[in-house]
Amino acid sequence: MKKFLIKYFSTKIIRKAFFSAFLISNFIFVSIFDLAILNFISPFLAIYGFYTLLKFNKYEFFTTGFFVGILWFYWISFSLAYYGFGYLIPLEILFIGIVYGFMFFIAAIPPQIWLRAILLILISNLHPFNFNWLNFEAIFVVGIFKPNLYGFVFIFAAILSLFYIKTKLKFLAFITLLLFAVQYNDTKAKILPFEVALANTNVPQALKWEKSLKNEFINQNLKMIDEAINEGKRIIIMPESVFPTFMTHERNLVAELKEKSQKIAIVVGALAYENGQSYNSTFLFDKGEMKRFDKFVLVPFGEEIPLPNLMKNLINELFFDGSKDFKKANSVSDYEIDGVKIRNAICYEATRYELFKGEFDVMIAITNNGWFVPSTEPNLQRLLIKYYATKYNKTIYHSVNGSKSEIITPKESLIKKIFRSDLLKFLARS
Repeated sequence: MKKFLIKYFSTKIIRKAFFSAFLISNFIFVSIFDLAILNFISPFLAIYGFYTLLKFNKYEFFTTGFFVGILWFYWISFSLAYYGFGYLIPLEILFIGIVYGFMFFIAAIPPQIWLRAILLILISNLHPFNFNWLNFEAIFVVGIFKPNLYGFVFIFAAILSLFYIKTKLKFLAFITLLLFAVQYNDTKAKILPFEVALANTNVPQALKWEKSLKNEFINQNLKMIDEAINEGKRIIIMPESVFPTFMTHERNLVAELKEKSQKIAIVVGALAYENGQSYNSTFLFDKGEMKRFDKFVLVPFGEEIPLPNLMKNLINELFFDGSKDFKKANSVSDYEIDGVKIRNAICYEATRYELFKGEFDVMIAITNNGWFVPSTEPNLQRLLIKYYATKYNKTIYHSVNGSKSEIITPKESLIKKIFRSDLLKFLARS
């Protein structure tokens, strides 16, 4: 056993693997500070991380993947604390690391560096338990490069040139190939053509479902709606489960929201219950009417157990007091406000490609990050949403509990931004 562990976790391997893993993952932490110089440097650190990884043996590949999994997803385990299983958090973090370590190990099986590079590119399309947040293209949402497959392939081609070109020309080839990966142009996405109140709440998850606080939270929400009405907003967007109740059971609340919707459109999150099934839903109140839009893509192990029924029932019994999985919608949901076609997304859905299929103008996404704060989860989520906003050229209005609410637009060209900034400084001095 000791010999087995030394192959993967000797002091030397741990040091090398963690260094490479941190370089690959640095964008999650660097972007927290939102400093131009750090954003510029970040992708080059990731490139060096991939370069060092490709020189590793298969055991070092595994350990690097182990640390990448933990650096990206350690926070998943935090939800256990709200079910009385906080003592299992270290074990879940260890399990996460092993899953992603195994994925990296598979990429290291062939001895050819170029084939390993291809397998690393493909890793982003491997979604253990249907969880798709390991996305290497999203690493380049910060910096000068294109955050898409085209840019990522040229970046890896540049890295491979350092291995396969033996003359001094390899550095010229490296730079030339990187230039093909640079984002030079901006895109312009549609925005909502009316005034929007984007609500932000900070209700701790430990308090969110306290029955004694339910009316207090409801009154706070109604107050926010009244403030938006007084400010002349056309719509207020409020977070996922901002009303900690089954909206389908709240006749008086529904009546009050319908009345207020004569003055403002209201998009809110709450639970729904129908035919013995629970739904995570968005409710739209507009012009005295209510519409409900249920979540289409559920969170693995949070809202559904993506395992065979026998194991699913066992896990639900052990960890969720025997409750059933949430029921999901049959398709994505769209609605219109003043002729604008809006795609509905609830939390995890805003980072799924399925939600970007078809025609729509903008996306309204609602999220509850109370499960995972404080952690880097909100920042990773924001970067992934930025990636999809860029890929599909969409503006996403994101209302959140527990972290920042914001309007997320496609990535701008940092090259253009730097040039415009320097040009303006030059003109100001002239």
